[in-house]
Amino acid sequence: MQLPRIDSTIPRGRTRDMMEDVALYAIGLFQVWFTPYAKVEESFNLQACHDLLYHGVNLTQYDHFEFPGVVPRTFLGALPVALLSSPFLHFLRPSKPAMQILVRSSLWTLSFLAWRTFKQTISTLHGCDTGVWFTLVSMVQFHVVYYMSRTLPNTFALMLVFVAYSFWMKNQPKAFIALMSISTIVFRGDTAVLFAPILLSMLVTRQISFVMTIATGVLSTVVALATTIFVDSFFWQRWLWPEGEVLWFNTVLNKSHEWGTHPFHWYFASALPRIMLTTVLLLPLGATSLGSVVSGSKSIPEMIQTLRAAAFVDSATCKYFVPVVLYVFLFSFLPHKELRFVLNAVPMLNYVAAVGATKVWRNRTKNRWPVVVALGSIVLTLAGSVVFTLASHANYPGGVAFQRLHELTSTVQHIPKTVHIDVAAAMTGVSRFGEQSSTWTYVKTEGFNTTAHFAPFDYLLTADPSHPSKKVRGCRADVFVLRRCVGVCRGRCRRRLRPR
Repeated sequence: MQLPRIDSTIPRGRTRDMMEDVALYAIGLFQVWFTPYAKVEESFNLQACHDLLYHGVNLTQYDHFEFPGVVPRTFLGALPVALLSSPFLHFLRPSKPAMQILVRSSLWTLSFLAWRTFKQTISTLHGCDTGVWFTLVSMVQFHVVYYMSRTLPNTFALMLVFVAYSFWMKNQPKAFIALMSISTIVFRGDTAVLFAPILLSMLVTRQISFVMTIATGVLSTVVALATTIFVDSFFWQRWLWPEGEVLWFNTVLNKSHEWGTHPFHWYFASALPRIMLTTVLLLPLGATSLGSVVSGSKSIPEMIQTLRAAAFVDSATCKYFVPVVLYVFLFSFLPHKELRFVLNAVPMLNYVAAVGATKVWRNRTKNRWPVVVALGSIVLTLAGSVVFTLASHANYPGGVAFQRLHELTSTVQHIPKTVHIDVAAAMTGVSRFGEQSSTWTYVKTEGFNTTAHFAPFDYLLTADPSHPSKKVRGCRADVFVLRRCVGVCRGRCRRRLRPR
């Protein structure tokens, strides 16, 4: 039993729809404010935004020349974010930490607009009530909203995927192919693993011809490739295709496994259940006729009889659900796995969950228990997301300690000082946006362990309570230590820093 299309212009539904959008946007802004710092995976795009805002075309000051990372990344994501953030810098003149929050808020705004494009398509095709449920499901989950404001290549790819999904559902295959090609070429080459099964389903169902597929794909690829090579070669000062070098590193050189591996079933058994939590219970209701049958039946015999008469599979949702599940299955063959790698699947899974919730909601006068289960899954997922939010807040000791260092030395920030930042601090929240004194020198050089190394520094930012500098005679630096407590990272001052 398929979910019918209904009029999406019901005023009451539209008002509720808009209120939930505002609530979701506010939650995203809260996440940015509550956890403003960034880890090493986010550092390139965050530092790129900083350099674009504060250094303009003065490439000699750019961070990526000093710390290029394992593989180069594109500037095409940071450019629009920096452009959107620049009026705040020029007119409000905020502090650097405040500017970091504004930059991430700008990224969140772009991500939210892309998400809303997909949500509006759902509302148009299935009614405002389905759009409301989609918003509810998205709102109570932690990971997607959290990552939508993170300066990761995955986030920029996800923005395009949101809009591409919208074109897919509206039966506009050429626009879908163009956006997925751009996402694959510019931001994440592994988007091709999602692109392939969806494109195959389009060809099988004759949504687009093979010739048109090739023509659109080639044209989009050429334009995207030319753009990224031209722009990124300027910023890197050498000819390159960043995502091409990433693919070479991960596939040809097969180096990705060096960052850790997980078993084949990890995405299905761990990552997706953590993302969806109890809203995963709504998936069978949306992908099959169970949602309508269970909620519309007053007795078990009636339910069995209806199931026998109705088609079990909901073809309207499964034509979107199956290719996305196949994407996760194919991606599972890669040994190196991270939760953020399958974020592209979540919007479509949430759509199926929203359809399931809508089915039971429309039959709420016949049977209330399925509605209670649906609402219960929302409440329990929200509770889990609160726990995730608190945990994420405590997971950036480097950023917290760096901010605390500047607070404790606010009276001497006009005096030239030197600060050494160790690897652990740099990987857990320290960024150029945290460098609040223009007269200080910040050093992240690795391998320091002798008197000659530590003697020139005024302050040391480290995760090691037994830092070598404490055993080195002649070291005059105050040591600012990050401690790990029961597996949760917290920034903490070992002893109060004395202004010199």
